[in-house]
Amino acid sequence: MIAMEYTEEALGPVKILHLSGKIMGDAQTQGMCRFLKDTINAGTERLVMDFREVSWINSSGIGAIMACLTALREHGGDIRFANLHHMTQHYFHITKLETVVKVFTSVAEAVASFESQPEMTYIKQNV
Repeated sequence: MIAMEYTEEALGPVKILHLSGKIMGDAQTQGMCRFLKDTINAGTERLVMDFREVSWINSSGIGAIMACLTALREHGGDIRFANLHHMTQHYFHITKLETVVKVFTSVAEAVASFESQPEMTYIKQNV
């Protein structure tokens, strides 16, 4: 199994997280979650997750991504997704994740969207 890996890039005020491999949750996403926590602590509010090299994602991986999304939005930020493969897009559709995150066909479009489109709103609900 190819573990999830990531590289980061800054493009102006936007951080880009280039993901690769399989996103299976738990230990495989710990590094990504640490990166996100550091990103939030550094004041970054705009993040693009690039899924071009992601070969697989399961429900645990989606849960980890949702935790990242929630944390960033609680701090006034937002996430955009780019380059979803068919299978990843299918899972995001089934889980309705695509209704709470803006999805783009390229990283460039996702980065540009922060200037041209308003942030998605996040309403925290007490359950």
